[in-house]
Amino acid sequence: MAGIVFKRILVAIETDATRYHGEHPARPGLPGKSGAEQMLSHLSTDLAALFGDIKSCALCMAGALYDQTELLRPTYPVFTCLEKLLNSSFGQQSFQPRLLSFGADAGRLPEPELQPSEQVPLGVLLVLPLVVGGDPDVVHPLAEEMESRFIEAGQLSAHSARAVEAQFGVRVNHARFMTLADLNAMLRMQLEHFGFLPLWELLDAAINDPDTELTVEGRGGQVFRWTGERVESRFLSFDEWANTADAEAIPAGNGELAVAYTDWTREYRQYLTTLRAHGINVHQALADGMQCAGDGTFAIEKAPAPDHGELAQVTEHSSGDLGTVAVSMLRDGRQFNYYPLVPAGLNRLHAAIRDQLADAPVVAFPGCILYDERSRRLRPDSLAGV
Repeated sequence: MAGIVFKRILVAIETDATRYHGEHPARPGLPGKSGAEQMLSHLSTDLAALFGDIKSCALCMAGALYDQTELLRPTYPVFTCLEKLLNSSFGQQSFQPRLLSFGADAGRLPEPELQPSEQVPLGVLLVLPLVVGGDPDVVHPLAEEMESRFIEAGQLSAHSARAVEAQFGVRVNHARFMTLADLNAMLRMQLEHFGFLPLWELLDAAINDPDTELTVEGRGGQVFRWTGERVESRFLSFDEWANTADAEAIPAGNGELAVAYTDWTREYRQYLTTLRAHGINVHQALADGMQCAGDGTFAIEKAPAPDHGELAQVTEHSSGDLGTVAVSMLRDGRQFNYYPLVPAGLNRLHAAIRDQLADAPVVAFPGCILYDERSRRLRPDSLAGV
């Protein structure tokens, strides 16, 4: 319908995240049609107490709680879907203020864009999205007022907070209205606090300014580039990384290279995990000496053959909280280093190694990243004295 404009807002809810994990995890419920209507009625009452003009607008809500990564995505699919549904609800009729909510039927919401993913790990913060629609002369000044008013008096009423608990089956520690700009600002502040401001800049470009290309660099020298369609990154194996200009000043002795590469890998993985959680496509470029395998889930590097000692056929290079970083395999007098590129890649590369070794291989788990200090390359574990 021509002439309607929208303002995207949300309810940010701090919950008890322990119930979403553990032996018997329970995700937030999805209320049916009646429950969603009751929820929106409570929220509209709260909003009317803050903004008298909102009674001249339409409110649209999905009866679901989301992780913030499900809202902050390129094209904002949840909000875009709500706007489409609200707009189409008028048909050929003229605009009239209304409350439009969408509940679940047998656990499914009416549009796939509105269905929360059960694969997304939930944290303390959950969000309930709403769209305000109406005449531009009403919505534009209302939107400006919301940017400041929500900060001052955006807390949900006790009635609405109890309704959230009842309809979604969660415990509410704190809940308040926010604008979409507020949610973006909060994510930036969180990432900047932990030293990931370049990661925020990537997210901001991909989500809010996709036509602008951007290149950022992590603390360990990792390079990520937003192309307008995807983020391109360069994965470095241990052998490649340890012989770069960034690493040449790090002594090879006392395992210092292993510690530094662990830090590099941890930050690299954090970038990729966060980008993918926000629905951003990531392409990992490999060095000339590496090849992608397992449908892109892992990479294989051909390394110089070891020339001494009795060595394990398979060596799992690992590091603390990261788990397995690489797996070295010896076959036909050659060494191949396997690296997972995504979480599922570890199982895929293990299966690929098993397929290539006819007999049960000798597998070493040294509990660290083993490397030759002279060449600064991964090495298999020695079986001497075993």
